[in-house]
Amino acid sequence: MTKWLAPLGLLLTWALTLWAYGHLPERIPVHWNAQGVADRYGSRAEVFLLPLVLTLLYSLLALAPRLDPKLREAPRVWPWLTGGVVLTFALLQAIFLYAAWRQVQGEPFPVGRAVLLGVGLVFLVLGLLLPRLPANYFAGVRTPWTLESPRVWQATHRRAGWVFLLLGLLAWGVALAGGQGVGLWLWLAALLLGSLYLLLFSYLAWRRETA
Repeated sequence: MTKWLAPLGLLLTWALTLWAYGHLPERIPVHWNAQGVADRYGSRAEVFLLPLVLTLLYSLLALAPRLDPKLREAPRVWPWLTGGVVLTFALLQAIFLYAAWRQVQGEPFPVGRAVLLGVGLVFLVLGLLLPRLPANYFAGVRTPWTLESPRVWQATHRRAGWVFLLLGLLAWGVALAGGQGVGLWLWLAALLLGSLYLLLFSYLAWRRETA
């Protein structure tokens, strides 16, 4: 059943995009600033950009177990990971299309808050999946030290699970607080610090193992 999550998510994304394309005007908002205000308009054909990127990304993830020398076969968590990535893009596309439609109707939509709620959900799901992800060259916390040692990979990804869970909860908190201004920059700073922390953690774990 899980193997169908990604293909169905991709099909849903394209179906939603094609339907929206026929109902949107020629020019639509395609970018919003940190305050949630549309600051760039473009052709409605730009709605196909994200589905095209998603199609390429899905193809890469589907082929990854066959191309990755660290993976002899697709691990059990891989369909969940691939499905999570695809459904994330589907959710973001749905938010973008709905925000564009509301904007052309003259009804502003809190796109920043909606995106943060979606991003928070993504980080929560990844926080549950990362500790189960085996070493590979395509997904996960890939540093020179995690790729060098299976033990360092496992330890780093157990820690990454907690970091991602906290980032997901923080994204939801910022979204509920408005999803703009200082809160948004706070979440971006936390994302950067979390990434640097995992980088340092993997290095120190490798040093301890090789000492």
